[in-house]
Amino acid sequence: MRSLGTRLSVAVIAVAVLTTVLSATFSSYTARQTFRQYVERREAPAPVPGGSVSPGPGERPANVASQPERRRPPLGAREILFESRFRNAIWGGTGIAVLLGLLLTLWLTHRLVRPITDLTSAARVIARGGTPPPVPVRGQDEVAELARAFNKMTERLAADEEQRRRLFAGVAHELRTPLSVIQGTLEGMLDHVLEATPERITTLHSQSLLLARLITDLRDLSLAQAGQLQLNVQPIDAGPVVRETLEALAPLADERSVVLQADILKGLPRIDADPDRLRQIVQNLVENAVRYTPAGGEIHVSMQADEADVRLAVSDTGIGVAAADLPYIFRHFYRADQSRARSSGGTGLGLAIVKSLVEAHGGRVAVESAVGRGSTFTVTFPRRQEAAKAQEAMV
Repeated sequence: MRSLGTRLSVAVIAVAVLTTVLSATFSSYTARQTFRQYVERREAPAPVPGGSVSPGPGERPANVASQPERRRPPLGAREILFESRFRNAIWGGTGIAVLLGLLLTLWLTHRLVRPITDLTSAARVIARGGTPPPVPVRGQDEVAELARAFNKMTERLAADEEQRRRLFAGVAHELRTPLSVIQGTLEGMLDHVLEATPERITTLHSQSLLLARLITDLRDLSLAQAGQLQLNVQPIDAGPVVRETLEALAPLADERSVVLQADILKGLPRIDADPDRLRQIVQNLVENAVRYTPAGGEIHVSMQADEADVRLAVSDTGIGVAAADLPYIFRHFYRADQSRARSSGGTGLGLAIVKSLVEAHGGRVAVESAVGRGSTFTVTFPRRQEAAKAQEAMV
């Protein structure tokens, strides 16, 4: 019996039958003995005053001292019939109780084992590489809680699998374009169809730089998501770091005819952060804003602080993001423009890296956007004392 339901049913039925049979046997034996004692007391001769015993019908009187011991009288036909019906009633009730117990046991076993059977079937689907439908959740007991946890795990596995497929597809797409350009140009030069002009060499160099950046971004992203990214965390004033990064990005904004403005308060509270990774966060956000802001637009970078956090906000007057795309904006290789045009998008990893780096520092990142009205990315870092308290609470 390998089935849990079968073993559980047999065990419960065996206990129920054994208990019922023992109870019926004891009840039948006790009833029989009690009935015989009752009959014998009725048929026993009544005592006579003076110590004599009145003789029964058809019996001769005898001296009490010399009277022989009285034998147990046999039961009459009416008593035997009563005893038989009484015994049959006990065993009939026992049979009915066993039958009802059997049906109830089978029903309860089915109710108890069915959720486990559903979980087993869903687990087998996952083992075969598929995605099972949600397991029905019945009740509020431990098995129902297990079913809820299993459904959440299934959803997470499906999401991770979809993310993995999208990541591989994105990597293949992003690598294919520069490799095709490099391969085609080099083959043309080798076949003497194209000349090795400085312009073509510059194109090859730019495509190789793009490949190098893509590989670096993939490495940083994988390390950050795995929690293995090395961070040189130290107490810093984020204001000067952000100003230096914006100064380095000013030529990029001028090239795109975009106005880059900064409103960074002085004397901001210190935060625990890696200066290089903070520069990377600001650079990715500003480059993303420049990429999606048309000529003549504006990008505004501000930093403020409150009692618990230091907030960095990057706002632009670009094309904006539709509400349907906002939940996916931080995914790998996700772009609101599905055409993936190189002129309107980079590697597609910038925002995903921003989210991973910010979370690695214990912060949060959020976005607000509307089509045609621009976007605002807000990064929140905990102040140094708040970060210290959080670390002390974790110890």
